[in-house]
This record gives sequence, structure tokens and C-alpha cells, in this order.
Amino acid sequence: MNRPLAGARLLALVVLLAAVPAAARTSWVSVRDLEGGDDLCIVVDSRRFAYTELAPGETATATVHGPRRLKLIARYLFTAEEARRQPYTVTVTVDGREVLSKAFTGEPLATVSRCQGAGDVSALRKGYVEIPAGRHEVTIGCATAGGGRVAVRLFRQVRRTRDRWMSLAPESYAEIRELEFASGSRNTYYALTADQPLGLPVHGPTTLRVRTRLDFDHRMNGSQNYTLEVRCDDEVWRTFHFDTTQLSSAVYVDRPDILPGSRRELTISVPRGSHHVTLHCLRPEACGVAVTVDLPRRDLEP
Repeated sequence: MNRPLAGARLLALVVLLAAVPAAARTSWVSVRDLEGGDDLCIVVDSRRFAYTELAPGETATATVHGPRRLKLIARYLFTAEEARRQPYTVTVTVDGREVLSKAFTGEPLATVSRCQGAGDVSALRKGYVEIPAGRHEVTIGCATAGGGRVAVRLFRQVRRTRDRWMSLAPESYAEIRELEFASGSRNTYYALTADQPLGLPVHGPTTLRVRTRLDFDHRMNGSQNYTLEVRCDDEVWRTFHFDTTQLSSAVYVDRPDILPGSRRELTISVPRGSHHVTLHCLRPEACGVAVTVDLPRRDLEP
């Protein structure tokens, strides 16, 4: 084999591969300005999601700028008297012209329920719509064979590089702490205790990123466990269990008697509307935890 020639071919192949553009990363962002229908909260595996509830013949409308792809998800909402399988249809029109009509069959799903009120909820079904360039009016409607309604969510596909997060200051907490690292950089943390939870008002839908650090004293060695409970509007949303160790590369400037633990993170999905979120420490009994709360910058913009 001619090795110089083989090497040249290999180099050419590498150059060609490098010249191929990387696939663009895309994600789905909820369309929050749907007008029409009723707000509905649905729990899926202990996580809350905001939906729009439509009765047969009722519609929800939003203005969308293209070109872009839209994703519609739907769930059937059973009445107490209905059978286990119910057919329903979801339609989408763009500027008055029907572009999607999907017929589904809803079956109750044990891991899905309404946040409030009774009645089974089905697994989700999906449909996609391509929106041309320009400003368009998108309308969602439904039809059902039984007496139930349909819950829908609409998403737009976006190109995303990375999320930019903004710090959110809570309205109630035990104290403020400055965490200083060996590099000299500082971060502001808000502390909560077993008697003083951390609370903040939030307008959804959005996602909160909560970074937590357990308090250590100088006599504590090895790993320690702690449990945090998240409540939304005074209702328990989810409980988190963490195991952590001391962080040796940082100190609290104003609290030298307390050592920070290694960071542990949790995320909170806030449904549509105005809500009050609180973070409680359930254990250890003499609990102290320092936290920062962030949300995506895009959710702060009008």
C-alpha cells in the first residue's frame, strides 16, 4: 500500500468531516399567550405542568412568527361516567385554514392526574405543524365523542445555544451569606432553617434552578444527609433527598462558624400563573441550608 497516498486520503477525509456543519441544537419552548379555554394544572410523576382546557367546539388562539415548527400535545380529560377508552380529535388552523386534524383515543394513565378535582387523564398525544415565514394566527380546537374535555399545550421550536440564567432574590429567608472561594470570587446565598423556610413569588410557566449547600460545623466529618420539601401555593409539590460532604475550597465570609457543603441541585417546574413557592428543610432536625435560585433570562423578558 502506498502510505503517503493513504495518509493524504485520510487527511482529506478529516478536512471534509470538519467542514460539515454541526447539527443545530433545537429545543421546545411553551407558547404562553394562548387566549381561550381554561387554565388547568396536571401532575405527571409528581411534576406539575400548565395546560389549556378546551371543551368541544371551544378554541384557543396564539400569534406565532415563522418560519418555525410547532408541536401540539393533547390529553383527554375523562368524566366520572365515561368508559376507559374515548376517541377525540384535535385540530389546528393557521390564518383560518385547517392544517392539522388528528384523531386520538384516550386511555387513563395512572401516573397522570389533575392537580385539583377528580377525573382520569389520558397519556399525551402529539402533532406537528410547519409555520411559514411571517406573522400568523394559530387556533387549536377539539371534538369529543363523550362528555369529556381535552387539555392541550403548544410549543414552538427554537434554536438554542445555551440557557442564560438570572439570579432571583427570595422575599423571605433566614439570613444572607457571602460564599468566598479560594480564587477570591464570591456568590450570594440565602439561608433557610427548619423553622424559617425560603419563600418567593414566581410567575409561570418557568423553571427554577435551585442550588443548595448544607451547613456543616467544624465537628462534622464525612457525608451528611438532608431532605428538602418544595411547596407551591402551600401544597407539597416534591421532596428531595441529598447526600453531601464538606466543601474545603470556600468559606462563608460572615459566618466562619459554619462550613459550606458541596453543591446539590434541584429544579422546580412552575405552572402558568402567579404562584408562591417555598422551600422547607425537613431534616436534619437542626437544619441549615444555603441556596441560590435562578430562572431563565427569557422568562424575565416581556
